[in-house]
Amino acid sequence: MSAGFAAGMYTTSAPAESVAGDWRLAGWTPRLLRVGDVEKDARREALVALGRAMNFPDHYGVNLDALTDCLRDLTDPTVLIWADGATFADEHPKAWQAISDVLAERVKGEPPFAFVLCEPKGKGRRR
Repeated sequence: MSAGFAAGMYTTSAPAESVAGDWRLAGWTPRLLRVGDVEKDARREALVALGRAMNFPDHYGVNLDALTDCLRDLTDPTVLIWADGATFADEHPKAWQAISDVLAERVKGEPPFAFVLCEPKGKGRRR
């Protein structure tokens, strides 16, 4: 793997597709997550989209325990790139906190796992 690409949690204003390409060139398996507009249950909708993005098996349960189990089963260095993720975090802080806690824990495991929260330039995070 290329230097500078390591397990961890990151934020960037670079386009998600560009970030995915950079990580792919560094030898990682990038997975691009787009949640879209949330209609009812932010946590559930994000977990469904996350399962699709990560190519989890059909029996993937849409809950935090299932997310933990599926992330544990990864076999290659993988990076999850969440397009417009900072917007989701701002608009759905409870759902974001629950999901990000699981992702932060997985960053500590093997094989390497990274997570990149993307936000388009000019949008910025509200504080």
